[in-house]
Amino acid sequence: MKSISKELVGASAIPIILSVLRNGDSYGYEIVQSVKELTHGEIKWKEASIYPVLKKLESSGMIKSYWKVLENERPRKYYTILADGKKQLEQNKYEWELVQAVFGKLWGLET
Repeated sequence: MKSISKELVGASAIPIILSVLRNGDSYGYEIVQSVKELTHGEIKWKEASIYPVLKKLESSGMIKSYWKVLENERPRKYYTILADGKKQLEQNKYEWELVQAVFGKLWGLET
């Protein structure tokens, strides 16, 4: 199977990241690995590629970062979803469900 287009991956980055954070606080590498695992390797983000998205989400008040140090590990910057991020995720969910329904009808998947 061909790889997923960069455009689609880019368009889905915010709702995917917010969805991962909705399930619990996480740090960059862990988010990348979660997405890789959830998609069975079909979506392969480079860790560095999500930091601009995380920064954008943080500057817009959708997520917040904090440093966490676990015993015998280096400090990691964790991210948590905020109320505005949850609102954005609900909007994104509506939009993606609408698009999915359109494709379902166009492709004869819905009866």
